[in-house]
Amino acid sequence: MATNTTSAQQRHRSALQQYLRSHTNVKPIKKPPEYSRPESSSTTQSHGQVEKISANSNNLPSKNTPKLSSSLKGKSTKVRLTLPHIPRGGGVRTKASFESLPDEIIAQIFWKLQVSDLISAAQVCKRWYKVAGDNLLWKHYYARFVGPTSKEKEDKMAIQELDSSCWKNLCLKRCKIKRDNIYLKKWNKPDTYTGLRQRPELTLGKVGVQFELSILDTSGLTRSIKQNEIFWQTTSTSIRWYDLTFPDLNEIRGVKVHACSPLMFYGPSKPAKDGIVQKSLLLEYRGNLRKTLNEMKPLGSDSHIKLFELLKGLIIGIYQADGEIAFLTASLHYYRLISKCLCGAPDRVWTPQESEGIMDDIDPHYGLHGYTCVLQVRNMRQKLLDCKFTHLHTTKQMLENGFASFNPVHKDDKMSHVACIKDIALPWKTNLFKGIIKDVGILDITLLDERGEPFWTVASAVSVEQTSQTNQFEFDRDNYKIIQYSDEIGKIVLEFGKLDDGSQYLSSAVISLSVNAINKTFCTSY
Repeated sequence: MATNTTSAQQRHRSALQQYLRSHTNVKPIKKPPEYSRPESSSTTQSHGQVEKISANSNNLPSKNTPKLSSSLKGKSTKVRLTLPHIPRGGGVRTKASFESLPDEIIAQIFWKLQVSDLISAAQVCKRWYKVAGDNLLWKHYYARFVGPTSKEKEDKMAIQELDSSCWKNLCLKRCKIKRDNIYLKKWNKPDTYTGLRQRPELTLGKVGVQFELSILDTSGLTRSIKQNEIFWQTTSTSIRWYDLTFPDLNEIRGVKVHACSPLMFYGPSKPAKDGIVQKSLLLEYRGNLRKTLNEMKPLGSDSHIKLFELLKGLIIGIYQADGEIAFLTASLHYYRLISKCLCGAPDRVWTPQESEGIMDDIDPHYGLHGYTCVLQVRNMRQKLLDCKFTHLHTTKQMLENGFASFNPVHKDDKMSHVACIKDIALPWKTNLFKGIIKDVGILDITLLDERGEPFWTVASAVSVEQTSQTNQFEFDRDNYKIIQYSDEIGKIVLEFGKLDDGSQYLSSAVISLSVNAINKTFCTSY
């Protein structure tokens, strides 16, 4: 049995050797031969060692024999090339990574990025920040978005002599100045109707400003949604967002509204699509959204939607069926809106510096007269009530309960009544549905003091409610409705009546300003 096994192994070995000889010219070597190297016949090369071997040795293939030098030609010799050993890092395989690239290669990659992506890459680590501030690269962007670089003194200096990110700082500084000159344009005269000096509808709307909605969930992730619709009105703007995949209401822990304003422009005012966008926080809510809405009273509803005002000017629509978000709407007053969009930060709302009050020791009723009020009730697309009251005044004796009240529309004075353009209602829209919620609108107030400066501005959602008060000629309570709004500066009460043809009209308007706000602005002590 052992003899048969040994013979089988020998046959297998001989068959294997025959197979190897038929597929390669290399003969199998059972044992490396020991060569004696004559001292006079050895030759050393830079990348290996050439050894002269006896002509009778048949252990090396002739095809792999390297070419000999001219001094060895004509001699019956064969050589063997021995290559040096190259270590492989202790037997551990290593992969090339971005960190193994030199700064010059990374800089070439950064040259292919857009400016916005380059700014994001600079925030990864210190090394990338340094490479992304390459002066030669940012000098190229300066010429692209600002203009000729010859007007800067750094243009005459060598790149190696400049500080790190020198041209980056210059480029961003000049781009900001150029943008501010476009946005913060001053008119010689204020708007003849509203009295506002800045015109956001003529600047923000024409240079590519977008409003973004950010929703924060329980896991800390933020989802951003771009605006679907925007409507520019006389004194305020309204933005609407709707989507089929809003996060679950139970998982939402915060809602933010940002203004995304371009920082770089082509030519005088064309925004660069590949430029940097600055985000400024305008509205922010933090908390458990489901719990907050359960504790709030709806502004109004129809068969599909319930409306809530989450913040001043921020409306959220909730489906009646499943209690999930249908849409969100933000209303922003024009007063200081441009400054909020340009000077804010992604996590901070811009607030102006408190100005000192203006004193007057001559007028005994200083701060109680000369007011002008532009009052509007509207929906997203059109005005429903539009009126302007001038020369509003009161006296010290009329101050009551800490308020100075003005009554431009009297219920019993038929000549002061103002007809509504349309009945008060708020249309809504989503990707799949649309409808109208009655007795809900957006209230815009712009009240100017005697200097023509805005004293009180409002852009907020309001609801129309039933009132039990009537005048001496009207006994049908259903014909009279009321709108009420108040904040830390003032409050307003609007009463509406209904004519025989069913149209609404403003029958009474009472505007009350806080005495504390008046004293703070005019340095008085009422």
